[in-house]
Amino acid sequence: MKNLKYLFISLLAVFFVACEDDFETPNVTEPVQGTAPVLAEITENVDLVLEKKNEKETIIELSWSAATYADPIGVRYYVQIDTVGNEFKNALEFDRVSETTTLITVGGLNTLISDRYAPAKQVELEVRIRAFANEDLDNLYTASFTMKVTPYLDVPIPTDLYIFGSATASSKVTDALKAYGADNIFTKYLKLTKDGLFKFSEKQASDGYDYNFAKFATRSENIEAAGDDDGNFKFTGETGWYAVTADFTNSNLTIAPYENGSVYTYDYPNIYLVGAYNTTDPEWNPGASTEMTRKSEGVYTLEVTLKDGANFKFINQQNWDGLDWADADSNGNSGVLAPKGKNTNIAFDGGDKAYTITLDLNKGIYKIEAVPVFPTELYINGSFVPDWDWNNAAVMEMIPVHSNPHLFWKIAWFDAGTELKFNSAKAWDGAQFGKTGDTADADGVWSKGGDNIPSGAVGYKMIVVNLLTNTIQITDPVIYAQGTAFGNWDGGQFLFTPDAGDAKILVSPAAVADDNARMYVTATTLTNADSNPVDWWQAEFSVLAGKIEYRGTGNDLAGAPITTGQKVKLNFSTESGIFE
Repeated sequence: MKNLKYLFISLLAVFFVACEDDFETPNVTEPVQGTAPVLAEITENVDLVLEKKNEKETIIELSWSAATYADPIGVRYYVQIDTVGNEFKNALEFDRVSETTTLITVGGLNTLISDRYAPAKQVELEVRIRAFANEDLDNLYTASFTMKVTPYLDVPIPTDLYIFGSATASSKVTDALKAYGADNIFTKYLKLTKDGLFKFSEKQASDGYDYNFAKFATRSENIEAAGDDDGNFKFTGETGWYAVTADFTNSNLTIAPYENGSVYTYDYPNIYLVGAYNTTDPEWNPGASTEMTRKSEGVYTLEVTLKDGANFKFINQQNWDGLDWADADSNGNSGVLAPKGKNTNIAFDGGDKAYTITLDLNKGIYKIEAVPVFPTELYINGSFVPDWDWNNAAVMEMIPVHSNPHLFWKIAWFDAGTELKFNSAKAWDGAQFGKTGDTADADGVWSKGGDNIPSGAVGYKMIVVNLLTNTIQITDPVIYAQGTAFGNWDGGQFLFTPDAGDAKILVSPAAVADDNARMYVTATTLTNADSNPVDWWQAEFSVLAGKIEYRGTGNDLAGAPITTGQKVKLNFSTESGIFE
């Protein structure tokens, strides 16, 4: 039986050898050829600048016939792209598809090629379809076609764009300067300082998108990388007034002087307002235009009444032959400045009210701000008044500061722990105010709010209400004598001090000449609209017939003669004074 088994195996072997010539078994290591796919005719020439804003749009739709192999095997397709003339030696490929049609989108193509090809530069590409079944079979290809495209640097296109840095007049992002934008191109006209740094943000906040040096493919020759960790630009041109243009279509940033008849700069001796903006000033008559006040280099202001439908612009001479500035936006009231040939009239509905117009050539902006309407009286109520009754005689009236309608002051004696409130009317009418916050600053300054203000320790207090800065200051009084009677007019030298025997009496230095005694108060918040200290005479008072008299908003006080050796002694608790 065992011998029969081996005989059977031997016969089988002979059988297969004998049949070897009757079978042609394919060698699977040799490719099996098939029919290549055929690309449908491309009827359009593709010559396109790719733009971020169009990233979802279709460039071209491709379709082709199915590839076939000898065996019915599933086939996948890849769109291949390479530089014309490179014969697909280093092809880029989109993700595979199983269908015989696909779309090439702007964003998809840009993503595929952006690591190889520089942005904002045209490249000519060759495109074909590769069919693939498995690694044992040949790839099959369609014929190719060409396209010309210009890729973009893939950064978000902002809705708004702001510039800031040491090259500009606004170094902080929170005070960044807005540019005018249209069609993905943003332009800002402003002063730039040589060798200063700058960059851009989408908003005036630290969490905005950072448009730094790496976010633009090309830049003008006067822009370099600052080489710092923040990726700042460095402006290498001369200090001047420039057009900064950020072109997000072409990923290009340029800085160039602006010229229209003559080159614009950032400071002029005279600037005028011209237009049709109220019922009193001549309309569109440059020869009779109103001159603005030059506050500082490149900054001009004017207080003027504006009507509804007001239209105006700024000129640098009283004719139409010079330069002008107006709004960068066709809407006419953006606050963004643009020069002649690039602007439209500023349009504003003023309602026949007073406004302060500010032109700032350094920042490339203008502002229209309503002139605040301040009360003519201000009163102090508090726990020193029985029942906080506004009609009680203990309620104090504050002193207005000459030429500064936003300022009021008062010196008064308060017991420890006294609490205060203020109002322009002697009433609880909802307009009363106090402070906000738990503590004042080092100068005794509180922010305006609704809480009672503590006066502090017992003694005289100098109270200043500044309605421009919305602050209330409570501090020790600072009073100076002034003038020839005390030695000079330099100010800030002849300080009143408390009497050694009576803290309610404040005493001046002795007079050194027979003349009129002049005296005034000062405090850190007694500041004008430009945030500078008020002139001494604007917070002046005197002693006349034994009574403290305040100048307030009035004219010069009557003379108060003092003789050599006499001192002024003031008692604000009784509103009295003597010379002795």
